[in-house]
Amino acid sequence: MNDFPKFFLNEDWKGVSTQARVFLGAFGKHPGWNDHLDDIGLVTSSLVEARSILYGGIAHQIEHAAWEKAGADKVMPGFDHVIHWRRLNESLTGLIWSSQDGKGRALYPMITVAHCVTRSFSWLAGELLPAMEDVKAKCRSTTSASVVIAHIKGVEKMLQARVPDAARVSTTAGLGVPAWAAHFSKEPVALRRILHHLRRNFAMFTPGTLEWCQDEKHAMSRCLRLPQIPGAAPAESLNAWISFLATQLDPAVPMFGLLPTSGTWLDVIVGEPGPADFFLLRALPSELPLVTDIPYQLDAEATTNDTAILASLAHGQVPEVSCLNGQSAKANREAAAKWLVRFRPGSRPGFFSRLFGSDKS
Repeated sequence: MNDFPKFFLNEDWKGVSTQARVFLGAFGKHPGWNDHLDDIGLVTSSLVEARSILYGGIAHQIEHAAWEKAGADKVMPGFDHVIHWRRLNESLTGLIWSSQDGKGRALYPMITVAHCVTRSFSWLAGELLPAMEDVKAKCRSTTSASVVIAHIKGVEKMLQARVPDAARVSTTAGLGVPAWAAHFSKEPVALRRILHHLRRNFAMFTPGTLEWCQDEKHAMSRCLRLPQIPGAAPAESLNAWISFLATQLDPAVPMFGLLPTSGTWLDVIVGEPGPADFFLLRALPSELPLVTDIPYQLDAEATTNDTAILASLAHGQVPEVSCLNGQSAKANREAAAKWLVRFRPGSRPGFFSRLFGSDKS
């Protein structure tokens, strides 16, 4: 097993006050720099790793001319995405948009991302994402590197001061979930196609098996393209789909949602992304179809097995049982939490303990 399954979005937060558990970083291209900007605010190991994976994946597509070879009719003209990478109660949330450096080179985007823990998705959508949109607007309106750095640091301090109400950290349904459930109550065949797709292609992510992370060099990944919820905000679709997948797949697996704001779909990369996975960032459905558009033949046995899962939709909730191991989502979540805690620093000082000293609040 390599380090990604053990440590990514599984940081040692013991030495960080509750208020400070938001870190805002940025990387990519901006006119204030003549090349890739100097990384801003990447103070956690997960932010550093996310930059390496995401930006490395984009670089892979550019260096291999993957989007160019696909043709203009098969890819989006640029970047404009909301992203959310989650593992239990720890997350990275941010924006990607088309940009350029001081010399006018525009192949790479600019990316802002916040590393948060114990923040409900309602807080991320209501507080964090509007702040990120403000950062995006400021970055687009200036060519000054110093203005960009100062604004990002100021927004980070503002977010750290907005401590959420403890009662909102956990919610029974979750942002977007009732709309998701209502939609698929009317479109049960579409959801059954997704369940069939998971059984057929995602068995390595069955809760508790750990098959996905046994390789010592690189953990496995799988991608799936899903529909945005009609009438829902982008953040609502992201949260609903990742919440759903966390009930079906192993909750210990990081799940990376990427949503184009001008599209009607979103993508989720499950596991440790490989460079080639990021072709989906700009690929249109004519190149990569939605799972719900794949005409799977659904047999009677699958229909019976899906009954309990579909029953949750009537209550406006994500399923309470995994289609892969038949166990309750709650039990799978508890097992995942116990597995992850094994890899967090125990008696030895962790990164945050060293960074912030002895503060244990």
